[in-house]
Amino acid sequence: MKHKSIDLAAEVKRATLPDGLYGLLFPVFEAVSNSFHSVEERWGDTLEDEGSISIEFDFEARRISVTDNGVGFDEKNLSAFLTPLTGNKYERGGKGFGRFIAFKLFNEVYYSSSEARAGGVPSGGSYRYEPFAEEDNLIDVPPETGAGRHRFASGLTVVLTRPLSVALPMFEPGSDVYAGEFPQDAIAKAIVDHFLIEFIQRKVPKRLLLAVQGASVNLFDQFHQSLSLGGTKTEHLEIGKTKWAFEFSYFRVGEDQAKKHRLYFYANNRAASELENISSGLNDKPFGEKGEGERGRYYYLVAVSSDFFVSSQSRDRITNLHGKIELQGKKKSIKDHLIALAKQHILEIERAYTADRRAKMVADVEHLIAVDPLLRRGLGDKSATEFVEKRSITESKEQLAQDLFVERFRRKFDFTKLDKDASIEELVNLVKTQIPADAKEALAVYVAYRNHVIRIFRELLKRHDDRLATEDKVHQLIYPRYKDSEEIDYSSHNLWLLDDDLAYAQYISSDRTPDGSHRAKGQYAHDLLVNNENELMVVEMKRPQKTGYASDSDSHTNDPVDQLKKQIADIRKKGRVKTSSGREIIIPAGRMVRGYVLADWNENLESYLELEDFTVTNYGGQMAYRYYKALNLMLEVVAFDRLVDRASNRNEAFVQMLEGRSSYDRHPKSTLASLAESAESRTAS
Repeated sequence: MKHKSIDLAAEVKRATLPDGLYGLLFPVFEAVSNSFHSVEERWGDTLEDEGSISIEFDFEARRISVTDNGVGFDEKNLSAFLTPLTGNKYERGGKGFGRFIAFKLFNEVYYSSSEARAGGVPSGGSYRYEPFAEEDNLIDVPPETGAGRHRFASGLTVVLTRPLSVALPMFEPGSDVYAGEFPQDAIAKAIVDHFLIEFIQRKVPKRLLLAVQGASVNLFDQFHQSLSLGGTKTEHLEIGKTKWAFEFSYFRVGEDQAKKHRLYFYANNRAASELENISSGLNDKPFGEKGEGERGRYYYLVAVSSDFFVSSQSRDRITNLHGKIELQGKKKSIKDHLIALAKQHILEIERAYTADRRAKMVADVEHLIAVDPLLRRGLGDKSATEFVEKRSITESKEQLAQDLFVERFRRKFDFTKLDKDASIEELVNLVKTQIPADAKEALAVYVAYRNHVIRIFRELLKRHDDRLATEDKVHQLIYPRYKDSEEIDYSSHNLWLLDDDLAYAQYISSDRTPDGSHRAKGQYAHDLLVNNENELMVVEMKRPQKTGYASDSDSHTNDPVDQLKKQIADIRKKGRVKTSSGREIIIPAGRMVRGYVLADWNENLESYLELEDFTVTNYGGQMAYRYYKALNLMLEVVAFDRLVDRASNRNEAFVQMLEGRSSYDRHPKSTLASLAESAESRTAS
């Protein structure tokens, strides 16, 4: 029973699992997923009534078993099982590799199988699974030493036992992985949440039982008791020259069975996408209030189907959701339009919530205006109600204040109407005479704030009480850790320390993987990633005063050049990054990537960079650079001192203007038009 040649041990070693209970349950999810497939293959459309799956946790024996009455190890499935990365799993949206990950958490895996052969004669066996063996991978063992005899006439029993130390907390009822919940409740929620799509698509048998320490619950019943249909709606989108119908179905799922509002696309009665988190801009909490006549609190699960998906489907994935179309005056991807429509529909369904939220936002605006009457100018000729109608339903009072502030200053002076032939002298005069005093005062406050941040930055780069400065504090000052621009706005970070233009980048993320998730142990996550229209920037920060740098070091933190190259290569391979909400941002192969390593400069670092064939320069402060053609990557290593000095110099320019010390009027006379022509000629040359 040999498998095809592949370095499985290396693949498993490289594989990572998420932190917490979900990561520990990954092998269970894999076993249950295989059972769903096996039951569906045997029972087809009658799987709900005929299928049976049992999941059992024995804390004392430290073992987990998953048993089903599916097809078992018939000839086709056995061949696929022994051959990793087969097309058999691709047909179901998988890769056939997940079963090996069990060995990241358990020392031993056993199987017991029964197959109904022709003539009604059952056959089967009990095995110990050895995935890395050069000969047989399934070793015959007596039933009593392995998974026991399979209880059904057909199907499979999987037993995970002898957990590694990392998996032991799963067998300790009071451990942190259960976050104060009863283990049975926490495990049930995790399984239902992981298989939401299968529940909705009726791919789950009515006998789906979970037993933890002898206490049993039917997950099918538990889920469907918390489920109700929230409504349906059809939308038509014109794509190309064809008008396609898109069917939206809204399911209310109890908060015990779901953790957020989510959406998925399906085609051919099968899920054709991962679950998208659509809570952002909608409601990050469940709807409904507990009370008489209520089903309790619930989240929405939205299913979107269309013949359009079938027309563009490949291996259970929709291939052209990212094409851009115009709808309601906005041009964005088909996927983003469908998500926006789903949120709009939910707000229409939840009229009471929407009305309450809008009313509270109107009250917030009126209170802000009462406290600061100058903010009323931000309304223009609109009422507070009209102003709120144009804003996201989830905007906080602080965000509304910011919107009013921005609108107020937009109305002070519209720079877009400035004559293109205006001279530099006219621009300086405009700043001196036409920008109101309160705007200048706001700028002065902002400049003072920036000077304060620069002083803090300089302090963070120093030693204190014989202790080293920490990368974490520097990182936190520049951009909050574990956040992205879908969670915080430009006023919550200090990216201007790197470059003033970065404050308004299209997408920014910190300490996340290219797939938008938090870093698991051993997994790559960029310190900072900034995406603009024509350029991607990835920043790696090193601890201040760090001196240990070496090529081919065992620690990737000591080899930042290789570290960044691998990070960029990973993004290039995927061709995209994902945001925290799961939205995909395509990174074309031709888009320039700038990699930055921020570090304290020292002889060790300089020697390391020279060996890496970098050009080292001290013009304007210490830095080094090198271009990698294959990755279209310009990699720069910049000293912290250079960074903070340049930020300080830029801020000084603001101070000079505010104090009337600007040197602009010593420049040769010119106009905006001639400056633009000059810039174009320099670019052409």
